[in-house]
Amino acid sequence: MSAISLASNVSQLSTTSTAPSGATKGFTWKEYNAERSPEIQQLADALKSGNLGAAEQAYQNLVALGKSQLHQDNPFVKANRALDFNAIGGALQNGDLAGAQQAFADLQSTFKLPPTSVQSASTTASSGDTNVASAGGVNVVA
Repeated sequence: MSAISLASNVSQLSTTSTAPSGATKGFTWKEYNAERSPEIQQLADALKSGNLGAAEQAYQNLVALGKSQLHQDNPFVKANRALDFNAIGGALQNGDLAGAQQAFADLQSTFKLPPTSVQSASTTASSGDTNVASAGGVNVVA
């Protein structure tokens, strides 16, 4: 599994609009994403290292964050992201590390920038793969 960088993507996609109804007063998406970002990174790190127990704990931390801020069991509002997040939880519950890693990769792919915003291919990865370019510190596969 390649390097997981969802946390940096999450902070780039934040806005200052308010949360769905029922969320904590004074809540902004920017603050929520800033709080969620380290939790996502902990999950990414645990999955990358193969530490199932740490991944389960990080997943539960994200569930708790969703409950406290959004009043739902899932820290993601968009349906495709919520499904991917739930798939991570299901895989972890079944002890399926590879399934959790794949579900996390699926979740991560929902944060990739569209190809139109990718800088020129002159900033390609050192592997020589000309389909990979850097956009604002985020590796994007074209």
